[in-house]
Amino acid sequence: MRALRVLIVDDEEPARDRLRRMLESIGGVEVAAEAADGAEALERIETERPDLVFLDIEMPGLSGIEVVKRLTPPRPRTVFCTAYDQYAVAAFDEDAADYLLKPVAQPRLARAVSRVRRSVDEDDRLRQEVADASRAQERLYPDQAPLLRSLELAGRCVPAREVGGDYYDFLGLGDGRVGVALGDVCGKGVHAGLLMAGLQARVQSLAPRHGRQLAEFVHELNRSLHSSVESHRYATLFYSVYDESKGELSYVNAGHLPPILVRAGAATRLETLEASGTVIGLFPDGAWQQRTTPLAPGDLLCAFTDGVTEATDPAGVEFGATRLSDLLSRLRDAPAASICDAVLSTVDEFSAHAPASDDRTVIVARAHGA
Repeated sequence: MRALRVLIVDDEEPARDRLRRMLESIGGVEVAAEAADGAEALERIETERPDLVFLDIEMPGLSGIEVVKRLTPPRPRTVFCTAYDQYAVAAFDEDAADYLLKPVAQPRLARAVSRVRRSVDEDDRLRQEVADASRAQERLYPDQAPLLRSLELAGRCVPAREVGGDYYDFLGLGDGRVGVALGDVCGKGVHAGLLMAGLQARVQSLAPRHGRQLAEFVHELNRSLHSSVESHRYATLFYSVYDESKGELSYVNAGHLPPILVRAGAATRLETLEASGTVIGLFPDGAWQQRTTPLAPGDLLCAFTDGVTEATDPAGVEFGATRLSDLLSRLRDAPAASICDAVLSTVDEFSAHAPASDDRTVIVARAHGA
């Protein structure tokens, strides 16, 4: 169990000394720093990132209450330590972990530390579980695509949080065929990640069974998903099968954003693979149409989730499908993996490297001569 990192904030040095000695006698506590006023407290919180702040209230300049109001998430736990009881309501309105009146008694201090210790340990445990879930999810994405002479595949996913709800997969179906799946589960975080894993398992189980009958596959997938998730949960899904012998891509688009198809040739021609049915999991039944389009040598297909096109710049302007189409047109001769990386890096630069509000996933398929 790691030591609890503590910051002591009080404008009176004797009070800081006394509190430090009492904390050191408790054990499992590391006094990381001290501050003599509110401005210094804000600086120390920023640099030291303590787990817990013991904070006086009446100080020169900023009061303890004002200090807490200026903190941005994630905020450390705060225990107010003051000679005045009239600020208690305001303190707890700011989510104070405790409120101690001076002179603080050792048993009362120990109880406050113990309470915060339990809370911090629980947060540490949850962070570790989320980190473990993130690593597990990374292993769900394909290491490499099935090898075909006439098709190059690549995919990338950047979750907005440690665990995301975007899903992509490449399925070797035999006979020169490969399945390409891209889904977006509603919601974010661990719950969406669990639904994403369930969606992947169902696709991997059902898709080979239905072979070239993609509409039937999506119909059964929808029934399976609807019967096992909450009524307000759903996913969008683009699923396609490339047949090398025919040079064709058959697909079903279940409410997903239309993938962009850049046709080969001197003049750039763009097509979109529009939705051919509704989302999956929301309704017990539905109708989905299978469609087919040729993939000639040099054609480029890009499927993506809304975290790509809905990323915004500092002014709130979305990246949009037009910018993505222009980028793909310029990069159409590059390797598929390079195009994926370029799309994600361009979107990141467009958003001024701000934290993403949604998962960003890209799949690229480039057709070659067999």
